[in-house]
Amino acid sequence: MFKIIVLSLLLAILLFTNIAESFANKPTVHHPARTKSTMKKLNPPKAAKVPHIIQIHGEELIDNYFWLRDKNWPKVENSEILDYLKTENAYTTETLKDYKADYEMLYQEIVGRIKLEDSSVPIRKGNYHYYSRTEKDSDYPIYCRKYVAENAPEEIILNVNELAKNNSYFNLGEIQVSEDHHKLLYSADLLGSDRYTVQIKDLKTGEHFKDVVENTLGSVIWHQDGSGFFYSKLNDKWRTEAVYFHKLGDDLKNDVLLYKEQDPTYWVSLDQSGSKRFLFISTGSKTTNEIRYIDLTANPLKPVVIQSRHKEHLYDVDHHGDYFYIRTNDKGKNFRICTTSITQAEQANWKEFIPHHPNIYLEGFYLYQDHLALSSKENGLTKIKVINLNTQKEDILDFPDPTYDAKLLYTTFDANAVRISYSSLVTPDSTFEYTFSEKRLVPLKTLEIPSGYHKTLYQSERVFATSKDGVKIPISIVYKKDLFKKDGKNPLYLYGYGSYGHASSARFSRSILSLLDRGFVYAIAHIRGGDDMGYQWYESAKFLTKWNTFNDFIRAAEHLAQEKYTSNGNISIVGRSAGGMLVGVCINERPELYKAAIADVPFVDVLNTMLDNTLPLTPVEFTEWGNPQDLQYYQYIKSYSPYDNVKAQSYPDLYVTAGINDPRVTYWEPAKWVAKLRDMKKDDHLLLFNINMQSGHFGASGRFDYIKEIAKEYLFLLITHDLVKKET
Repeated sequence: MFKIIVLSLLLAILLFTNIAESFANKPTVHHPARTKSTMKKLNPPKAAKVPHIIQIHGEELIDNYFWLRDKNWPKVENSEILDYLKTENAYTTETLKDYKADYEMLYQEIVGRIKLEDSSVPIRKGNYHYYSRTEKDSDYPIYCRKYVAENAPEEIILNVNELAKNNSYFNLGEIQVSEDHHKLLYSADLLGSDRYTVQIKDLKTGEHFKDVVENTLGSVIWHQDGSGFFYSKLNDKWRTEAVYFHKLGDDLKNDVLLYKEQDPTYWVSLDQSGSKRFLFISTGSKTTNEIRYIDLTANPLKPVVIQSRHKEHLYDVDHHGDYFYIRTNDKGKNFRICTTSITQAEQANWKEFIPHHPNIYLEGFYLYQDHLALSSKENGLTKIKVINLNTQKEDILDFPDPTYDAKLLYTTFDANAVRISYSSLVTPDSTFEYTFSEKRLVPLKTLEIPSGYHKTLYQSERVFATSKDGVKIPISIVYKKDLFKKDGKNPLYLYGYGSYGHASSARFSRSILSLLDRGFVYAIAHIRGGDDMGYQWYESAKFLTKWNTFNDFIRAAEHLAQEKYTSNGNISIVGRSAGGMLVGVCINERPELYKAAIADVPFVDVLNTMLDNTLPLTPVEFTEWGNPQDLQYYQYIKSYSPYDNVKAQSYPDLYVTAGINDPRVTYWEPAKWVAKLRDMKKDDHLLLFNINMQSGHFGASGRFDYIKEIAKEYLFLLITHDLVKKET
């Protein structure tokens, strides 16, 4: 099921948390003077250099900025470190302060494209319609329901704004109503640390139960009888390794341990069948997994293995009637779908339902009472197929744009239609239902742009670059027609990710219109390392082939310049997390190609992180990058790790972000990288570092604060491309 796929990707993207060692020497931070006369022109911050030496494979690795790791992390209390980070923020603020009017213009533009009072498409569950809505000045959604009756009043079941009040950060994880509709289960993270606390609200009284579970990853599932819920706790290494059942009203110490994983390279995740009968416990890495099921109609609760793990085998499961439906890569990288009796679930009994195809990547499926909805990719474009399980007849849904994003949205097992989300670089997000009986696509909602948007003013394209080894790399492109001449003069914003098998979707962006309307071309490079063109696309750029990711991106930039969408030196590249690593490699290798770069929460200290297997998530990541305790992986990772390959050369203008509470890419990775760049680069180009002192990996949690972060990054791009001028 898609839940399993999405969760595994999220877990795959989780990058490393650590507890730092004590300092060998207490460093000194060099602060720029802060008098009235000098604040108008701050000098860039300069971090002290305190050598920290690691002996490995007969070599010495010298890390001059290791001291930026607070030994008490996740608490960051060291005054020297905090002062340095604050100085970086002050420098960024001071550098941008002469562009306040342009910043405010960008912010208001983006806000103006958002329908501030809006609501989602309702989902019927039992006798209620459930939906969420936002109010004009609110940062967070309000979750509501209405009884299925004419003129039924609205019932607010959870106002996230009330929960977030007095918190500088708030992220809602899971929200789930019990089958009897009387209780609400939800989880929340108040720091950005990805540690969620689970609570239960009585929807009759509005009161909260005393049952509170801390330190979860946020995923919780009700037992179908409402007697309690299942959860998986995070251990001190930020890893989920055990599944528990909590009975409402019981002491937490009496929670039933259902399963505990012993392999430290494996994660445990939870899912439930669409039929609600089975709980699935998946444990695995990015290359191998195994799944247990628990029949929720049985007593006692007993996990049963569907198929035991074996190397390089991945599968996921859903339930329908007397059968499990299983998506598996046992016969090919692009997966096939099998069925098997729930009483004989082992692999030996699997019967093929949809065969493997070398050119069709089966992404996932959903089951309904009489239908299966399948999402697949052909030539990198999503296809959706609806199969009648009684007649085996198929309906294929096609989409009009040259590049787009289409997703299945699951509602309920007894739904009479499959819901679909569709978007493209020129088409605002739209929600449709494809009715099973009438076989008709019904529009339910289209994203409104209050300030106005005319699709015909913009053009999207899909082109292919040829990478270093001859592979064709797809690129999705959009621009405003009357501002694009294809003469190489347009500035270009090139986005990439290329890791963990995570595809980069060509979906609509309201905020990017601010750049398109100023003459930018926006492009997405669908480079290897993601699964944009199939699962083999991912596997062909990891371990000892990771350089394919970086070469693909560089060739995409060169191709767009050669074809006159832009020109060398007029390109801004952008990436987040592992995409920030991509940015770091590319500006080390080909700095002359780029005018500017944005690296959001970038994973740039790859070698040091992967060498320290005491760090919480490093063992899990060995199946993505390799273990550098092995000499060949050490040498290969060292060849691209951005922090280790900073050179004494000119670099493009650079904007870097971090979150102080980020457990995925810890704050010191970008902090160390920025410090080393400042020391070594041979130019006077902008290098700005903005660290959010109250959030984690995903930046600000409130929608307005998040827009402010986007506006600041866009302002940086306009400054570097000389599209704004300082205020006088």
